[in-house]
Amino acid sequence: MKIAAVAYHCDRFPNWAAQEEKLTALLQEAAADLVVLPEYASMEAALVAAPATMSAMAWRDRAAERADQWVTQMRRAARRHGCHILAGSGPAATDRGVVNRAWLVAPDGSVLHQDKLILTPYERDDIAMVPGDEMRLFETALGKIGILICYDSEFPLQARALCEAGADMILVPSCTDFPAGQTRVRQSCRARAVENQCLVVQAPLVGTVEGCEIVDQATGRAGLFCPPDTGLPDDGILAQGESDRPGPVLAVVDPAAIAAPRQTGQVGNFAHWPESRTGLVQVQLVPGA
Repeated sequence: MKIAAVAYHCDRFPNWAAQEEKLTALLQEAAADLVVLPEYASMEAALVAAPATMSAMAWRDRAAERADQWVTQMRRAARRHGCHILAGSGPAATDRGVVNRAWLVAPDGSVLHQDKLILTPYERDDIAMVPGDEMRLFETALGKIGILICYDSEFPLQARALCEAGADMILVPSCTDFPAGQTRVRQSCRARAVENQCLVVQAPLVGTVEGCEIVDQATGRAGLFCPPDTGLPDDGILAQGESDRPGPVLAVVDPAAIAAPRQTGQVGNFAHWPESRTGLVQVQLVPGA
């Protein structure tokens, strides 16, 4: 299958038609079976015909109010182009509060979603979001797909749970405002690919948006990662883009081939994971000399 990990910049548009033109051009360029957009890509919905500036909470609420319109655009695009789209993520209203939700849209227009489970300090303290309460694994025509939204990727047990449940690939939509944050997420994606001997796809938000605090600046580098093992790239990088350059990064991949080292690889990280728990129930403090 052909996968496009998109480094995406949120633009201001005067109307929805202009935004749809951008999306159409992107999908035509990618011509992929699966197109992955980043965390907070749906803030572009809030930017359509938007004021020059608002408070962060106002931007959050405006994006949540327009989440359905954003998903509608993606459903129409998925049908037209016959592809799966991870429509990025963004604020969505629930009975519990506003979550950071990622939407997976199928070619028939059906929609599944995953809410971010572990929120950053900014999401907790500045825009009062609430975490998701369930991890999901999606059965699709492309295989079983798990989603870890940005910060979630930095916690290995979440990825492990997805892979033990049978995930063929993990998608990581991300949004980081500084290089250190991008390094954490990128290195975490690569580590999750090594630990679980699986495919991990990272799609970052990039660029600046004046007046919109939630996405006022973002840095990243799209990439598709695998375990560095027999029959796969020695550096574990299937494809990667340039830092902060918008556009799709493409790779033709076979998740089953990427997982093959679980049986035939130089090492057995996936199979040997239980051994990493040995002796960790209780840590013995040993006095130094």
